[in-house]
Amino acid sequence: MLSDAAAGMEEPVDALLVNSPPPIRLEDAERLARACYPGYAQCVPLSGERDMNFRISRADGGSLTLKFINGAESLDETRMQIAVLKHLEARQGGLGTVRAPHHQPADTAGLAADSGIGPGCDDGAATQDWLSFRISEVAGPVRVRAYGFLPGRVGTAMSAGPQSWRAVGRAAGQLDAQLADFEHPAAHRLFLWDACQVARVRPMLEAVESLDERARIAAYLDAFEQDVVPALAALPSQIIHNDLSPSNILADEAGTDLVGILDFGDMVHAPRIAEIAIAASYQMMVPGNPLDVLSAVVAGYESVLPLAPRERRHVLDLVLARLVQRMVIPSWRALRFPGNGAYILRSRAAATALFNELYDEWNRGAR
Repeated sequence: MLSDAAAGMEEPVDALLVNSPPPIRLEDAERLARACYPGYAQCVPLSGERDMNFRISRADGGSLTLKFINGAESLDETRMQIAVLKHLEARQGGLGTVRAPHHQPADTAGLAADSGIGPGCDDGAATQDWLSFRISEVAGPVRVRAYGFLPGRVGTAMSAGPQSWRAVGRAAGQLDAQLADFEHPAAHRLFLWDACQVARVRPMLEAVESLDERARIAAYLDAFEQDVVPALAALPSQIIHNDLSPSNILADEAGTDLVGILDFGDMVHAPRIAEIAIAASYQMMVPGNPLDVLSAVVAGYESVLPLAPRERRHVLDLVLARLVQRMVIPSWRALRFPGNGAYILRSRAAATALFNELYDEWNRGAR
């Protein structure tokens, strides 16, 4: 049930913001693992905001992530996430490539014994790229797919310093180089977490309690729509990861380099500088001069993919865009899900402080 404050607010297009993960239990995941992923030895729950995830450990020591997909995710978006893992796997292993999980098709030989599990269906034909899983708690089938579990330390273990910041930028550049020839129609969708579409948060601004914050965000959005959007349309664009946050990167033991990139569910077609801006916005939370962090991330990216001056000019615009998203969208969601408000708002204060600090610099002419 919605809170009174949320009841009159406009609903966004993105159903993933309001649709709960499928109610999959551990025993459900174990049942599917036994039927379709031979060698299964152990299954443990993993965290996930939109989907229900489990780690399957196999007797041979290998591991897979088993993802029970949110019902609001379109079939095209599922196809895109599978296609990108296949694309990246074909390009991994050489110099200058960044690791991503491999896609793991299901073994459908064991399906005959379980009527609740079936192969996926794509344009009328069966596919092993995903499975169709039925449970009594959900009216329709739940899509399930699996991919490799990458070893490494969580991205929050990255040390705060120029070497690490350049490493983040370099990995973003390497990934974008690998994605430069990847295309998929689902990446051109309307998506609330696309920084270039940040003005779509306007109907949600009432969720921001502070009138001063709300006014500042509205002023930023006015300038973004008038001055930045036309300029972005002329910049080099491609499909980007769009969410290189610490939760989606893996660090080495020293905490100074990246060893893997996860979760391609937010991919969009956008100016490639958005990749830099989004990755940098999370690294810029450390004490000190955030623009020094941004410069280091840009330098790392440019060690792989040089930027034109017209691209560099708009990186800060998109840093602010991502910070606005991190301020407004969690505020809106916390009103709709008050019981989970503390978790939803866990990083909003830090994003707000950084936005306020950068906004003054941006408003003085840094843009």
